[in-house]
Amino acid sequence: MVYSSPSPPVPVSLEPLHTKMLNAIESHIAADPNAVAFVCAEDNNVRLTFREYREKAKNCAQFLSDRGFGHKNVLCQVLPNGLEYPVVLLGVLQCGGTMSGASAMFTDYELERQFLDSRCTAVATDEAHLPKVMQAAERCPQIKTILCVRKGNKSLPKGVFAYDEAIRTKFRGLPPYKFSPDDVALLPYSSGTTGSPKGVMLSHKNFGTMVEVVQAHQNQYISSFLSNNGNKFQWRGQPLCLMLPFYHIYGMGLLMNTVLEGLQGIVFKKFEPTIFLENIQKFKVQILFLVPPILLFLAKHPVAEKFDLSSLRVVISGAAPAGKDLCQEFTRKYPKARIAQAYGMTECGMASHIADFKQSDDYTSVGIVLNNFEQKVVDVTTGAEVPLGQRGEICVRSPTVMLGYLNRPEATAETIDKDGWLHTGDIGYLGKDLRMNIVDRLKELIKVKGLQVPPAELEDLLLSHPKIGDAAVIGIKDERCGEVPMAFVVRQDESLTIKDVLKFVEGKVSSYKWLAGGVEFLKEIPKAPSGKILRRFLRDEVARREKARL
Repeated sequence: MVYSSPSPPVPVSLEPLHTKMLNAIESHIAADPNAVAFVCAEDNNVRLTFREYREKAKNCAQFLSDRGFGHKNVLCQVLPNGLEYPVVLLGVLQCGGTMSGASAMFTDYELERQFLDSRCTAVATDEAHLPKVMQAAERCPQIKTILCVRKGNKSLPKGVFAYDEAIRTKFRGLPPYKFSPDDVALLPYSSGTTGSPKGVMLSHKNFGTMVEVVQAHQNQYISSFLSNNGNKFQWRGQPLCLMLPFYHIYGMGLLMNTVLEGLQGIVFKKFEPTIFLENIQKFKVQILFLVPPILLFLAKHPVAEKFDLSSLRVVISGAAPAGKDLCQEFTRKYPKARIAQAYGMTECGMASHIADFKQSDDYTSVGIVLNNFEQKVVDVTTGAEVPLGQRGEICVRSPTVMLGYLNRPEATAETIDKDGWLHTGDIGYLGKDLRMNIVDRLKELIKVKGLQVPPAELEDLLLSHPKIGDAAVIGIKDERCGEVPMAFVVRQDESLTIKDVLKFVEGKVSSYKWLAGGVEFLKEIPKAPSGKILRRFLRDEVARREKARL
């Protein structure tokens, strides 16, 4: 049976995402001309007001437009979180362009793949990451503009433009273009249920509706939970920690929430424990959106006890499952804070389920399906809908669901069926209260600290080594990271060592994709007649040995 959200639907957003953002910014400026939009976590004296944000974004848009960037062009940001990121985002959108994001940890090999796939014509980065961006861009002839955040007035290589000069470009007006709600606004990369990273096309309608849905849920449930003695909780001006990467849809959603609700976004370049705790204490943060590894840190790390975190009231954990024991341990340490899990994926726009704060404290549910969403659970083999309480694959349908994967119609058809249902690749069941419970992942994606590591990507890389004949990668449990990749390798040359394999991978991909789970040599990789790797055999063998060791 198909179940709709118990919450009333919000109007489907048909306006440009940048119009929505600029209207909200004008509202915040009218309420307080000096309202702060973003503050640097590492140096709280570095701030950006909403007024400054509006002007810098317009100037950035003019700079990009003057260099031929316009409607349907793609810009890729290769930047750690910083005050420049939202400026470039809004500048790109005002030009009618599409913003994609790549991890600043990516190697030039990984950047080249995404640059070519996205067909981006512009890149924004900083001095620290400029060398590898330029290396990758040399092999991507479609890239015409590289924008660089620099320190001071350091000279930059020929053909690279300084961000500080771009935001001083006088705004004169942008050329008109024909807007469609189905124009692609964001192009984050996701591995979907399986396979290598793919560009997820999120239109202005998709993501514009998504942020409206999240706002409606926040105002209906979180606001009422935080309101005291008839005094309604006010979102405008509330501090919000922005430590999740903006290139990830979760981080982008929080950035957008900051702009639309008028929050004060505390921007972290990276997660540094002491700085994180200092900012919670200083700004008296009430609401945290985080991932399980940070939840684990707050619950278990002794340094957290040295700070006053009593302001915390609501903690939402997403991007990967947080265990019941961990949630209970967190609650014991922070009894005033209410913790809940959320669920979603890039392909659905960001989130499909968030707790309503009315369920019991068993921590196993990710809550109710959000406004504008429908949900069902189907048999993995037959595709038939299953009754309440029975496990199956979770499917959702909503106007927030992606247009599809960029240039991958077959992968899109495998993920979204003819009736518009997004097949998530996750196993779960609906309780009698219609709250979703996540059981397992049908998909093979490995999540390291909430970051996606597709086995197929690492397997492809391993198979490119001349001394490797075959390879398979699985995720194994790790207390600190949630999961880490482990490789099984068939040697083509017996001289190949485990150290050789580890160094080869470390020289090609980001550190979170390294084979932290180790390498094991096999005579043969277990496969089905179809050629599909039987990962469950490998996982079962690792589990058996771990059990024997204990």
